[in-house]
Amino acid sequence: MINFLHLGCQKGNIMQTFLKIREASKLYGIGRDCLYNAIHKGELQAYKPNGRDFLIKVSELEAWIEKHVA
Repeated sequence: MINFLHLGCQKGNIMQTFLKIREASKLYGIGRDCLYNAIHKGELQAYKPNGRDFLIKVSELEAWIEKHVA
């Protein structure tokens, strides 16, 4: 089992629960296209609270990564 330890998902002393696609891509080394494809296929849940930016829950992203690591 891989433990990603929320790879720097902290801002100040507060742990971030959600990441934007760009942040997730940079922190986890996954292409933005790959993340968008997973969202559109329904493999990864994303939220659009402001109607513009996709936000991904860190715990769901890490679970998706573990599932797709060969």
